[in-house]
Amino acid sequence: MAKSVNEVRKDVIGRKVVITAVRGSRPHDLPVCPRAQKITPPEKCFFCPGNENLTPPEIERIEKGGKWEIRCFPNKFPAFSAESRKAYGRHEIIVETPEHQKSLSELSEENLYDYLSMIKRRMEAAAADPKLAYTIAFKNEGKEAGASLEHSHSQVVSMDFVPDYVKKLAKKAGKVASAKKKPMKNVFAQNAHFFAMCPKAPRYHFETWIAPKEDANSLVALSDEQLRALASILKSVLTAFDAATGFGPYNIIFHSAPHAGGAFPFHLEVASRASTWAGFELGTEVVMVSELPEVSAKVLGGKLAEIKDKNAIS
Repeated sequence: MAKSVNEVRKDVIGRKVVITAVRGSRPHDLPVCPRAQKITPPEKCFFCPGNENLTPPEIERIEKGGKWEIRCFPNKFPAFSAESRKAYGRHEIIVETPEHQKSLSELSEENLYDYLSMIKRRMEAAAADPKLAYTIAFKNEGKEAGASLEHSHSQVVSMDFVPDYVKKLAKKAGKVASAKKKPMKNVFAQNAHFFAMCPKAPRYHFETWIAPKEDANSLVALSDEQLRALASILKSVLTAFDAATGFGPYNIIFHSAPHAGGAFPFHLEVASRASTWAGFELGTEVVMVSELPEVSAKVLGGKLAEIKDKNAIS
């Protein structure tokens, strides 16, 4: 059993977190809420089939059975654009499914493979622009995680500079590569090409990293076989995540190398946003987390086992 003691830990780039396991049992005024219902009628949803005219002109799509499965188009309200002199770049939306009520975890592995393929293609297209230096793909699931629209979607943002945080990660590539040669702790899911783990110094409850077993610096560097393996483990992680949090809000961040390439610890970060950073975090840049990652890994692994057993019975 994990020790209920407080402990200061550092993550891979030196950021400090305080694991305050004893605070996990403190009283809470707010009850745990059930799954948030999507209340926007499909006919009024910008991303639902039949409303394609409500979005900017489509860049590309993936079709199945003569109907679109995934669409990509420019963000109507971009942070970066080709027309901006001081914020040059691209800002695109990827709608992952035509089904308004579905979350990413409820999509098939094949759908997730197509979704990852679309992100990969959009990253490749951005890298072909010599003015652009870095592209980040991310998903905000739920209002608390930053989503402004209910229908499941992701964003791909490209810019003409490399963020400092990305530079710090690149400097740690060798350290991360060495660490992966040792037995990994808190791994709760894996396949031939990827593993999913709860990092030792998480900033969020149930924070999970999905990382490749082989060297890869970007989503763009993955082979088709690796991309399918990533779709499979992403499905497992999100299914466990939603089971553990009651379909709570989360972010997915695709951490990839800058366009110039080089060594980089490519990984996907899945971060629950059920808890809120408050005065301590904003005043110190040190995060308090009230659950040990060792416990999070056991919970997520347990949820996966329960789901597999249920599917085997049914």
